Amino acid sequence: MSEPAKPGICASGEKKHRLFWVGLIVALLAGQIMLMLVAVYLATTDPSFAIEPDYYQKGLRWDAVAAQARRNERLGWSVRIELGPDVTVRGERALICSLADREGRPLDGATVVVEAFSHARGNERTAVALLPAGRGRYEAPVRFARQGLWEFRLAIQRGSDTFTYTEQRELWSPGSGS
Repeated sequence: MSEPAKPGICASGEKKHRLFWVGLIVALLAGQIMLMLVAVYLATTDPSFAIEPDYYQKGLRWDAVAAQARRNERLGWSVRIELGPDVTVRGERALICSLADREGRPLDGATVVVEAFSHARGNERTAVALLPAGRGRYEAPVRFARQGLWEFRLAIQRGSDTFTYTEQRELWSPGSGS
């Protein structure tokens, strides 16, 4: 004898419900995967996202960084960074660095290398060697693509002495400040 059919449920209806719930679960999982792929894409292509280069190695060499800070203090050199007022057709301005010793006398004969970057685009870094201009001044043309907060990291070598300096400052278009 066959079992009587249950009222309100048919084989095709049960199949539709099963297909609906399996499809819903698969759609939710696929949506989650797509959302994560979009998040990874945005995180890896965002130009304002930056990671400090070699930050792990810098952390491991913390003792060397502290020793360099003590050498900087012992040397007592002073650094003044200026930007030239004129902008070239290529968008470059003169980056001028004035160096002085502990007594305020100009420091000539040094090699000055600058790494500059906007905090808004920390991955877009510019490294330039400044050329001597006399009386402790060193300069080079640098393109500052955007206004805002910039960081300048200087490495100054003179004889056997090495001096490091970091400065943050707001940069604006000539005539509007800075």
